Amino acid sequence: MLRASLFLLMLGCISSHGLLYPHETETRQVKSLDGLWHFRLDEQGVGESERWFALPELPEPTIFMPVPASFNDITQNITIHRHIGWVWYARDVFVPKTAGLRWVLRFQAAHYESRVWVNGQSAVNHSGGHLPFEGDITSFIKDSNDLSSKVRIVVAVNNTLTPRTLPPGELHIYSPTYRELETPFDFFNYAGIDRSVLLYSTSTTYIQDITIDTQSIDYDAQHTATSATLTYSVTIAGSNSHNAVRVIIELLDAEGMVVANNTDSRSVLIVNKPNLWQPCGMNHTHPCTEHSYLYTLQVTLYNDASTKEILDIYRINHIGIRTIRLTDSKFLVNERPFYFHGANAHEDSDIRGKGFDNVILAKHFNLYGWLHGNAFRTSHYPYADEFYHMADRFGIAIIGEAPAVGLAKASYFSPETLAHHKQVITEMISRDRNHPSVLMWSLANEPASGLPEAKDYFSAVANFTRPLAAGRPITYVISAGHNSDLGIQFFDMICINRYFGWYSQFGRIDQIPDLVTQELAAWRQRFPTKPILMSEYGADTVPGLHSDPSMMFTEEYQKDYYLAYHPSFDNVSSLIHPTTGFFVGELPWNMFDFATDQSTIRVGGLNRKGLFTRQRQPKAAAFIIKHRYEQLEAVSTSHERIH
Repeated sequence: MLRASLFLLMLGCISSHGLLYPHETETRQVKSLDGLWHFRLDEQGVGESERWFALPELPEPTIFMPVPASFNDITQNITIHRHIGWVWYARDVFVPKTAGLRWVLRFQAAHYESRVWVNGQSAVNHSGGHLPFEGDITSFIKDSNDLSSKVRIVVAVNNTLTPRTLPPGELHIYSPTYRELETPFDFFNYAGIDRSVLLYSTSTTYIQDITIDTQSIDYDAQHTATSATLTYSVTIAGSNSHNAVRVIIELLDAEGMVVANNTDSRSVLIVNKPNLWQPCGMNHTHPCTEHSYLYTLQVTLYNDASTKEILDIYRINHIGIRTIRLTDSKFLVNERPFYFHGANAHEDSDIRGKGFDNVILAKHFNLYGWLHGNAFRTSHYPYADEFYHMADRFGIAIIGEAPAVGLAKASYFSPETLAHHKQVITEMISRDRNHPSVLMWSLANEPASGLPEAKDYFSAVANFTRPLAAGRPITYVISAGHNSDLGIQFFDMICINRYFGWYSQFGRIDQIPDLVTQELAAWRQRFPTKPILMSEYGADTVPGLHSDPSMMFTEEYQKDYYLAYHPSFDNVSSLIHPTTGFFVGELPWNMFDFATDQSTIRVGGLNRKGLFTRQRQPKAAAFIIKHRYEQLEAVSTSHERIH
């Protein structure tokens, strides 16, 4: 049983500097650097030795490249589409000359290895995609008597994956014109500056990090919350951080009224009659088209001198009061059973690749409301921050997944990979720990967990993560068999991917019910104290292809495929059978068709398992899933506290 835990900031274990999202406040300016940047390939890898970062312009030939976006599909040039190696971006910006400010350059993500220069000087380096990195560039800004100072930013990004990166890959060079990156995962290795670039300011003494978590909630006999205890920690940094400064911590309700406050940098807040953050799509909660309840945490830092000058203000506007706890058969949110039902997805769309786009974001969540989906896994890497903010707002549960997909060989379970794995876990949890929507951490997808090397590797991953997990269960997603997996014993929940009737038993939908039933029973027998979730199941479907009787790749087959799985889920559902069930959720693969490498099994370079096309139009199976989730929403759960 996993107890809802008190999460305290452990300096040195989390990060040397926080990853607070750049919000504008009375004391902070945020300047977007999104737009068209100058761009060129570096096919010979000579840009750094030739000091392109110090030139007034990148050497020709250059083109305009949008940021954020993956660079691969922007042009008609196949060389750019399949480029492996370094690419360069550059642009000039003007920084306002405001005395006493600290300026920070932040990249929401770039894939994979990034090197950044400001005015010709090395500013920040980062390894890994999908997560933000930033650097204080104040010292690189030239002194000027003008109102603003011109700053040149140059970025080199390398998308080459190695056996030590996450995800891993292996570069094969067959000839000067034939290079191939072997990737043990089934999605296209899009690359570039694929999320926003921001320039933001703080005072020289500033709020560096904030953590907040719900420690406990008290209920009356009707299961109405009477009080909640929240723990928090605020970290101060900068030129005056060790001198006389004070903080005021205030929790504001949805109407802006202060409901709790404190003046200690690390303490608790007591909230009377709290409004709870609830996951959507359950009988006792709200529909997934409506909002869950969120508070705002406001932290004000001021000088303790007689002037009481305000130094910094930061607000987290997505504070949700809720607890998480596992029993041997249930996943409890606010001490009531929760059932995950939604769909996995990729950050993938036409032209943009993995580039972030608010239009795609809004469409994604509108379709989620239509589907009645209440959960998704960030397969197979942390998504853009904005997905988490939207999920917080609507009450959609997130399983936050690290980018450890494709650990398919014994050589990948190396000490170097483990060290990098710990780095990305630290960065992911540091960024996402304050989101109430994040209910669980998935630390890998489909590793070769039957290999002997996997046992010690995942024991180390679990032991490292558990103190950082901020009260959430930890898991990884399994493709290995129930008798061969060696790592999940160290984790809290069973998440399995199974494709009976697709990658095996081709076309035999009639075999699916017995195989699913046997699979779930076998895992339960081996791990009788861990709930089980079906984290992937699905079938490729070409929209508009039909057959009667149904055949593989047709819309009819995808419909029949899903219908064949569901009775086996229901037979052991913790929602439908609260006393005997142990199955806590289902996530089809995939929400949308998405890009892959070209191959004989991927027509048009697409994985077509989507319930929707890549253009976000529904296939016939989307209506099957929508109807099922409407029915699941109507299943009632007990009000009684579950021990």
